[in-house]
Order: sequence, then C-alpha cells, then structure tokens
Amino acid sequence: MAKNLPPIFKMGEKTPPQSHNMNYTYATDEPIQEEKVFISEIPSNTVDETLNQIFSTKGYPFNIPVEITFAGKTIQTSLAARTKSAIITLDNETIPISTITSIIIKKAIDQ
Repeated sequence: MAKNLPPIFKMGEKTPPQSHNMNYTYATDEPIQEEKVFISEIPSNTVDETLNQIFSTKGYPFNIPVEITFAGKTIQTSLAARTKSAIITLDNETIPISTITSIIIKKAIDQ
C-alpha cells in the first residue's frame, strides 16, 4: 500500500512575492566587506553532510535550490523535510537517502 502524502503548499508563480520588511540605511566610514559563500558542487562532502548543511541553516531549507542525482535521474528542486531514511521535496516526491549519489547546492547559503 503506497503512502499518499498531502501536497505541500507553495506560492503560485502568478502572484509576486511581497516584501513587508523595512529597509534601513546606515552611514559609516568603514568599507563594506561582504562575504558570500557560493557552493556550486561539494565533492568532498558526503550526502549526509550536505543534507545537514542544508537543514542547519538559519533560513528555511525550501529556499535553497538543489540538484539531486539518484537512480540515474537528475532533478532540480528544493527540499521540504528530512527523515532518517528519506527526504521529501517540494514536488511531493519522497527520495530514499541511500539511493542519492550527489547533491549540488545551486544558491548561496548564509551561515
């Protein structure tokens, strides 16, 4: 018997995101040094280390686009949840962690 998971709610493409944050401007004499970590491929990390990095950020994991290669397929999606043995994507697809061969993070992660 297959499990039917409820669909994951996400905002449609027709409505643009609205920002309700207030922008602040500060004046200073010090130069601005911005550090951004762009990770295109993580060959040294294992799948578990990459998943830990995604799910331990200060933001939400579904805001991080990833490319997952498993069982001869490559999909580009975002992750919604993680269990001990599987991950659930925003496309409502359950992927066993043991079948994943690589995960590539497609966006910067703010640590």
